[in-house]
Amino acid sequence: MLNQGRLPAAIILLFSLAGLTGCSDGQGDAVTAGASPRSVTGQRVQNATVEQVYRVPGTVTADDRIQLSSRITGFIQKVTVREGDTVRKGNLLVEIDSADVDGAIRTSAAALESAKTDLEDAQRDVAKFSELAQQGSIPADTLRKSKVRHDLARSQLAEAEAAHETALSNLRYTSIRSPVDGVVIMLHKQSGDLATTGAPILLIESQSSLVFQTFVAEKRVAAISIGQKLEVELDALDKPLNGEVLRVVPSGDPVTRRFEVKISIPDTLSLLPGMFGRARFVTGGVDRVVVSRSLLVERGGLRGVMVVDNGQANFRWLRLGQEWPAQVEVIAGLEVGELVVVDPPADLYDGAAVVVSARD
Repeated sequence: MLNQGRLPAAIILLFSLAGLTGCSDGQGDAVTAGASPRSVTGQRVQNATVEQVYRVPGTVTADDRIQLSSRITGFIQKVTVREGDTVRKGNLLVEIDSADVDGAIRTSAAALESAKTDLEDAQRDVAKFSELAQQGSIPADTLRKSKVRHDLARSQLAEAEAAHETALSNLRYTSIRSPVDGVVIMLHKQSGDLATTGAPILLIESQSSLVFQTFVAEKRVAAISIGQKLEVELDALDKPLNGEVLRVVPSGDPVTRRFEVKISIPDTLSLLPGMFGRARFVTGGVDRVVVSRSLLVERGGLRGVMVVDNGQANFRWLRLGQEWPAQVEVIAGLEVGELVVVDPPADLYDGAAVVVSARD
């Protein structure tokens, strides 16, 4: 009897809840249906000619990179610089022991004096034998031999003079000076090391001729020419630099299939060798859809626009390309002529009823 009494009450409670729920849904539909459309400003999508840009990474480097070495063999007495030091043209960088050179100078000087004495003696013989030959006191062959000895002594003197000049010039090579204004990049030798002919001692980069060095893919190199204007975007600088193609090396790397390109950049105090950046080559133009930044909206982490269609604003995700301060390139997602909401409110939801009150 108790179970039979409770059953009708439960059924009545269920019907009551169903009635309340149905009543609530009806009221929600009525509110939604009765919501007035929002007034928005629209803009028709248009296309424009967009520059085709090819960006390639590169590095600021010195166009003049000088590897200094010794022209003589000797022990290094002093190295006056370290890596990173700034040097001026003519500054002393390395001193090499000159003992061997000094010995060669003394030897050549002695040989020069001996050659001079020998030539003077030969000249006296020629003068004496010439007078005797005229008198008929000596045979003609004796005079001939004295002249041959004189010519030989003169040649030996010229050889001795050249050897002495070479020995003196080697003395200048015991002091290595900077040929340019620049920065010491690397030291290969230290004080006490043996300097040999042609072996590198230090490396200097000239900061007066910095360039941007990059490597261009082989399919792009044909579109690049000497004198072409471009922009160089360096990570260390806030603004891009105006550059010009200085050289294109016509031989590519057989492994990477890339060609070296050097770009001249303006001299600024903030530039240093080794700075990383990108060269921005403009290789042509193409017609693309371009929209104002005021049209963009973000929904769920995606960037797109609110497209007006049949009185409703619907979110459309876009695939974007190049971006500028006021506009962006649309690669996919929009067609020319479509109507888009300008400056869409943050609470403009997908599917909201809208009325375009004005159009840009």
